Amino acid sequence: MPVIGIIRGCPVEHVIDIGSAASAAGITVIEITLDSPQPDVALRNLAAACPALVVGVGTVRTPRDVEFAVEAGASFIVTPMFSPAVVATALSLDLPILAGASTPSEIWAALEAGAFAVKVFPAQELGGPAYLKAIRGPLGHPPLVPTGGVGIGNGPAYLEAGALALGVGGSVFPLQSLVAGDAVHVGSLAAELVRSLQ
Repeated sequence: MPVIGIIRGCPVEHVIDIGSAASAAGITVIEITLDSPQPDVALRNLAAACPALVVGVGTVRTPRDVEFAVEAGASFIVTPMFSPAVVATALSLDLPILAGASTPSEIWAALEAGAFAVKVFPAQELGGPAYLKAIRGPLGHPPLVPTGGVGIGNGPAYLEAGALALGVGGSVFPLQSLVAGDAVHVGSLAAELVRSLQ
């Protein structure tokens, strides 16, 4: 399923249940953001408990954040913006990076720097699926992952516009449900998203 599930703010004691529920619904890639409680512990616990999941670290902003992600065992990293220093550090450590960008120039620069794909953020505020479709052609159809306001209602339209995958956060992983450890609710939302994309 072409979805990166973004877990932000989940207490470490709930992350396995939340990740397991998402996995059971068909989401196979999870990003744990650095501004979550004990993100390194959360990543290790989730990766160990759910080996079928590919687990990475998001909200990476500095070269030190990249090193932290490597030490935690991240399979990939995601940035909210394009930083040449962060991309270079990730590449030097053989860590795949999904670099954030908003404009065509930023997207191109991120790809030229070595990002395997570009997180288009904040996708919905930038114009949604229409924006993605408009920029893909002139840029040679690069691998783009719209993130920010992406969910059940507009996910199919982003894929139709050519998205490689979708970065999905609060629409499937609402903070209130994460804090409460409500894996049933998260699993239900994840299943609804997956169904909408099939």
